[in-house]
Amino acid sequence: MVSKATWIVALAVLIVGPLVAAQPAKPVAVSQLGVDVVSLKSGKPVRGAILKSEAKGAVTMAVPREWLQKANAELLAKLSTDEAAAQREAWEQLRDRLKMLLATPPSSRQVVVFLEQEQERVEKLLAQAEPPELPQFVWFEAQREAIAKVTPTVPDRQRVVLWAWSERLKDAASRDVADLARELKQKGIDTTQAAPDLSDQLAARPQDEREWRARMGLVEYAFGTPIDFQGTDDLLVRSNGERDLKDMAPVIEKVLRGQVSAFLKGLTGQGGPAKGKPESSNVALNKGWLKSAIEEADKLNVTGFRATRLDLNVEGRQVAVQSVFVARLGAGPREQAQWETIWSHRESADATKARPDLEGRITNDPQVKQALEKVKSLNLGADDQIDQAIRFGAATMAAQQTADSRFFEFRDRYLKHLDGPPLWTK
Repeated sequence: MVSKATWIVALAVLIVGPLVAAQPAKPVAVSQLGVDVVSLKSGKPVRGAILKSEAKGAVTMAVPREWLQKANAELLAKLSTDEAAAQREAWEQLRDRLKMLLATPPSSRQVVVFLEQEQERVEKLLAQAEPPELPQFVWFEAQREAIAKVTPTVPDRQRVVLWAWSERLKDAASRDVADLARELKQKGIDTTQAAPDLSDQLAARPQDEREWRARMGLVEYAFGTPIDFQGTDDLLVRSNGERDLKDMAPVIEKVLRGQVSAFLKGLTGQGGPAKGKPESSNVALNKGWLKSAIEEADKLNVTGFRATRLDLNVEGRQVAVQSVFVARLGAGPREQAQWETIWSHRESADATKARPDLEGRITNDPQVKQALEKVKSLNLGADDQIDQAIRFGAATMAAQQTADSRFFEFRDRYLKHLDGPPLWTK
């Protein structure tokens, strides 16, 4: 026979158990989330990824629809309506621009083919009776006067939530990053790797003339004849954009000579160097280290080019590679054209670190061997100094390869389609 006490316990489990299970999960602290949080003065927060922060305090965000539908359905409805109208306007704008461009086709056949493919795609989008599937994220903009507080996440946590969004994990904007990481690990995903590009999960938006010119500069560079320059702080020469082992011979020789400032002179034989001073301001590009490149780009009548410069700190045993993509955004006469940097990356490398594979490739290169024989004949360095110079060469190659990789990521991201993601120039 079941005792009265047992029945009481069983009844308690039946009654209390469902009540306990129905309790809502404890909210996760903002510090444990992987999203940026913008708290509005209205009292409601918005979660997502901040894409742009302006000096005046305004922010532009990508907000997951799934989260916003639960958190603020009224706001989502308004944003969705605005988004649909903006996307239609963006497609019509792109159609008209492509029509104008193809009326007098560019000289590069590859550029023409790309533009024709984009024209066909956007015309199909405009002809659709039903709108395409809604993207995963919706645009959200807030002016400074509407914002109470901005709480950005950190890169490591954001990378996890980006992976979670990519895998469509449920409630990614509301869950503890550690919880998301565990679920992703079970799916075999290493969240320490570079996050996936989710920019195609945002609706298209109209582009102003500056953004369009920047985008076309990149298109002409990628599908036409690419124009590249490389050099040091005060020297630039035209190059073919390749990273050849022969480039390491001058590096090694100049490191041993201690004359870093001119080690690229005569490097490619494709043009003469021009002197200048480093300049970081976009407004003053025509007077800075890019002056000679801009002058040649104007002569070639191109709208975009890439330039890479190398800084060797022999005493500090450091190598730094700065690479930029520059586009001509100004209209009117060439002398009034405004060139601006639309992409920039700086990669540093430790020249004391062993890189056996790269060092072996450099040492076995015929041109490097010739340079080393010259060095030895002039008694410019002992064996240990030569070894260090080779490590400088290997560090240079490693930094250049990483910088190139970052540029290719940037280039490919903006060449998927001409209507997104935004290519902001300020």
